[in-house]
Amino acid sequence: MQAFRTLPLAMLLCLPACVFAQERPPADLPEAPKNQNGASVSGTIEDQNGSLLPGAHVELQSDHDTVMETADDEGEFHAEGLPAGTYTVRVVADGFDGENETIDLQEHEQRALSPIELKMTGNAASVVVTASVHDIAMAQVAEEEKQRVLGIIPNFYVVYHANPAPLTAKQKFHLAWRSTLDPISFLGVGVSAGLEQAENEFPGYGQGADGYAKRYGAGFADSAIAGFLGGAIYPSIFHQDPRYYYQGTGTFASRARHAIQSVVICRGDNGKMEFNVSNVLGNFSAAGLSNLYYPASDRHGAGLTMQNAAIGTAFGAFAALMQEFVVPKLTPHLKSRLPKDND
Repeated sequence: MQAFRTLPLAMLLCLPACVFAQERPPADLPEAPKNQNGASVSGTIEDQNGSLLPGAHVELQSDHDTVMETADDEGEFHAEGLPAGTYTVRVVADGFDGENETIDLQEHEQRALSPIELKMTGNAASVVVTASVHDIAMAQVAEEEKQRVLGIIPNFYVVYHANPAPLTAKQKFHLAWRSTLDPISFLGVGVSAGLEQAENEFPGYGQGADGYAKRYGAGFADSAIAGFLGGAIYPSIFHQDPRYYYQGTGTFASRARHAIQSVVICRGDNGKMEFNVSNVLGNFSAAGLSNLYYPASDRHGAGLTMQNAAIGTAFGAFAALMQEFVVPKLTPHLKSRLPKDND
């Protein structure tokens, strides 16, 4: 019988509810060095009277990237992990004129800007600062893209906000691309392919460089297909959120039940809980598509596809338990965003 094959650790953590493939022993990924060149920018947004402006939008734009941040309840924002370069800092808030500032960041620099003052538009006497659902989702996704286990392994598909904004289809595909093309994802596939070759799994691929390339290609296809089907395509079609919603409070049994149920119950884009058709259908579709590129000698028909989909669902439940109880403790800079009574 064909062996069950797990996805690399990076994809397992990113998509706890969308994992499938053919079995292979788990492999610890070698630690990669943290980005030592990241700079940071922080500041406070206020009006001309010195009152703080929570919810103001901050955009840091360079020639290579654009970073979106939202001022917190204290009117403060903080952007980190920025490459060195010249940035245009643009601050906007409803009812106020925008403000632009240009800064040059050096490697490792931690820049604290002077308070940024926004002036009221026209003769407005008061203002209520609001943000669109799309903008809020963008800011939250930007935070999620900074989530890395041990500061290395991408963990973008986990929500720690109490009431996160729903993702647009474009944002769902953006997360899928970021997860699939992350350097650690490529590294994880490479390690897994090497272990398969050492144990001569899928012997139809042969040995040598050609055999390794085929195993690597199949492993990357597994990760990409599972990621896009369960994390972007089906969630966009069925209007469901592909992310895991961290509970963090309550009894152990309550949290464990929440994690396990996430493989079959998810939050729709309308905010209601519903059957997780995106994950279930994604597991079966991905398991079936793998028969198109695995060696003929390792294909065993619909029975194995059903078995792999079921095992993939079980792995999704295990990964969700890890997200609920273990991963937050291994993710830097996350403590301030966790519920107050988190273990």
